Amino acid sequence: MPGLRTMTLPSKCLNCDVELSIPIVCGGCHTLYPIPQTANYFDLLGLPQQFDLDGEKLSDTYRAIARNIHPDRFAGQATEMDLLATKLSAQVNEAWRVLKDPVRRAEYLLELANGPSAADCREVPGDLLARVMMLREDLEEARDQSDEQTLTSLRCSIQDERDHAFDNIAKRANDLSLANDTEKKAFRQLLNSIKYFDSLLADFASDPLSQGNPQQ
Repeated sequence: MPGLRTMTLPSKCLNCDVELSIPIVCGGCHTLYPIPQTANYFDLLGLPQQFDLDGEKLSDTYRAIARNIHPDRFAGQATEMDLLATKLSAQVNEAWRVLKDPVRRAEYLLELANGPSAADCREVPGDLLARVMMLREDLEEARDQSDEQTLTSLRCSIQDERDHAFDNIAKRANDLSLANDTEKKAFRQLLNSIKYFDSLLADFASDPLSQGNPQQ
């Protein structure tokens, strides 16, 4: 029968002696364990703390964990067990929402590396703001003129710039723990730039004259 453990997390389940592959629930007897204070979202899903994750494995792991800790499984048991299952489910769901999105995953890795948040640093690389203003003006002009060819060209150009920024994020994300403050700030600027590109691409997605949709 699943039970609540509050001591330091063991390597094996204290109830059935099965190896713990994830730090919050035993896959054998479904004993729940409160999350250690040092655990992060990667720990919750039993995944390596890195940017490059197998999307299919991430989904499969999340679903397996979610089933094992779902509050319905512990309905009718002690109140503390029911409350813990509810808390763990909420935390695992949030971990899943963050880690499945590559940009949010990169943001989280920067947070774990004590880098600046979007609120701490609102800057973007180089002359990006001027570039965005120019692109918006070109977009409005092409839209007013119903110029499908120019709209398509603009959308492709913005997508290419977004892809380039994301490629730079992907290349640097795994080295954030070793990065200095200047490098972390530059990484934050790249993350901020993605939001501007996504905003522009969203304008195209809602434009009946544009073709295609922005890709992640």
